[in-house]
Amino acid sequence: MNFAAARINMVDSQINTMGVVNEDVLNAFRTVPREIYVPQDKKGIAYSDEDMPVGRSCFLMEPVTHARLLQAAAPKADDRALDIGCGTGYSSAILSSMVERVVAVEPDGELLAMAEANWAGQGLRMVIPHLGPAYEGCPTHGDYSLIILNGSVAEIPPMLLQQLAPHGRLLAVVKSESDKIGRAVMVTKSESGEVSERILFDAAVPYISGMQPRRGFVF
Repeated sequence: MNFAAARINMVDSQINTMGVVNEDVLNAFRTVPREIYVPQDKKGIAYSDEDMPVGRSCFLMEPVTHARLLQAAAPKADDRALDIGCGTGYSSAILSSMVERVVAVEPDGELLAMAEANWAGQGLRMVIPHLGPAYEGCPTHGDYSLIILNGSVAEIPPMLLQQLAPHGRLLAVVKSESDKIGRAVMVTKSESGEVSERILFDAAVPYISGMQPRRGFVF
């Protein structure tokens, strides 16, 4: 399979046609080889527009939703980013080309080890791995000017809001137990620490492990 051609087709036929025009975002999706971040038996469908299972209750978000979240986030070269639920590392690799550094959080140690091997294979040195529950983030390296949650959450954990820097942006898909479909939202924090939320678009993606409706939370 010609993965390079499939990558360009994903950008031109899926992502760009859904209104993603930010060149930094488009270039990231054009250049990061998605196929190395999926299991061997799924490499042939690595560029399909669907959520891609990569391990125990872990997945890569469908490219269109992922790209639309990043366009809304408008990553900047001086951003300190927190990537929640990085799985095998694809989301962090995409983000790393646009920001100063990425702290990648994954609760599954086996998947995080795969992610580290994938980043090393690509020569990515600005991604810092962190093993731990998704809802805890990584206070050690915070605060963060940009936080991305790679999947749905029943609610945005307070610990992540605490790690969001003033004037920072947090992007997530919020889907409560009673919701039929999730809503992509952007949360911003003022200089004084007040947070505000704006709904961006409807989105249907699986829950991040440990961030399901409240009965699945352990705080």
